[in-house]
Amino acid sequence: MLDQKKLKMGKTPRTVIRGVSSQVLNEVGIDWLRISCPRQYLKPLKTFLDFHFGASSQDGRGLFSYDSRYIWLNKGTLNYDLDIERSDNVHGGTVCLDLPGRVMQEIEQTDLHLFLIGLRIFHPKCTRIDVFFDDYNRNITPSEMHNIIKNKDFSGFRRSQIKQQYNGECLEHDEIDFGRRGQNGSGQYLRIYDKALESKGKKNCIRFEVEFTGERANKVFDKLSQVTSVDALATLCGALIGGSIRFVHRNGDKNITRLDVYDFWKKILKFLGSVVIRVSIKKTDIAGKYKFIYRQVTPTLALLRDTFVDDTDFFNWLNDAIGEGELRMSQTQINLSRANKRKLRYSDGRVFDNYGVLISERI
Repeated sequence: MLDQKKLKMGKTPRTVIRGVSSQVLNEVGIDWLRISCPRQYLKPLKTFLDFHFGASSQDGRGLFSYDSRYIWLNKGTLNYDLDIERSDNVHGGTVCLDLPGRVMQEIEQTDLHLFLIGLRIFHPKCTRIDVFFDDYNRNITPSEMHNIIKNKDFSGFRRSQIKQQYNGECLEHDEIDFGRRGQNGSGQYLRIYDKALESKGKKNCIRFEVEFTGERANKVFDKLSQVTSVDALATLCGALIGGSIRFVHRNGDKNITRLDVYDFWKKILKFLGSVVIRVSIKKTDIAGKYKFIYRQVTPTLALLRDTFVDDTDFFNWLNDAIGEGELRMSQTQINLSRANKRKLRYSDGRVFDNYGVLISERI
């Protein structure tokens, strides 16, 4: 299978951007990819992956609560449910392709460009994509950034964390993280770490790696999978790193654009560029929905009620408007509705669940 793979994958070097005033090639690319597709594409998607990765095997150890999967020698997996009804009820009729770092590292630059384009025919929704930049010029190390972190001389993230691991007096791991993973995160998580320590000297570079999830991931994948050339793919990967954060000398001025940028970041941005992926912030909990209604919608409802001849006409219109809204609910809203269906009560300006826990109140 390895021989088949070598024939199918290109022999071009990994995606690279040349460093400023240096002959060192600084790599950029994709380090993780996770997408979901409608179940109807399971077989053609497997065929597509077999072409790129060689033959797969099958077992009943699917990830993400799927009950089965196809797995390749490089550890890429295509996860699915054997039973169609279970697939519909548990996973919304989708399958999940998960390609971790070791899989993406084996895909050469030309193949990666074509691979992403090819995935579009399966109507994918990306839930995670990691983009990286390996700085072989080592413009700055995580250890050298500690004062920057302590002074909060950065924008784009609210949270940062220094991670170091020593073996005696020997530093074995050097990393700084920005942002937060999971439901409380923004969908953008940046790691800067010394790859030379992690790889035990095999890659003497500083890695900048942004993990995009949720809506941000889908937007990033959509942009990357529509570029028209390998060079454009490399440029966009670099710009996504450059646009994820900004290192500035804070002096009390709240206008970030007026602050001086750190010299090391100027050098990096000079060849990476900058692209910012923006998404709307959405409340996904019931309490958040009630707060939104009380704060934002009730004044408009009061205004509209005064425009009707009487309250009967107003409430008839409101009921019809709710019916129209039911037809336009997103899948997230439908799931939230199902999870809380007939579970809430209202009394004296407060909303409670069946256990008497306060959900919301007029504020």
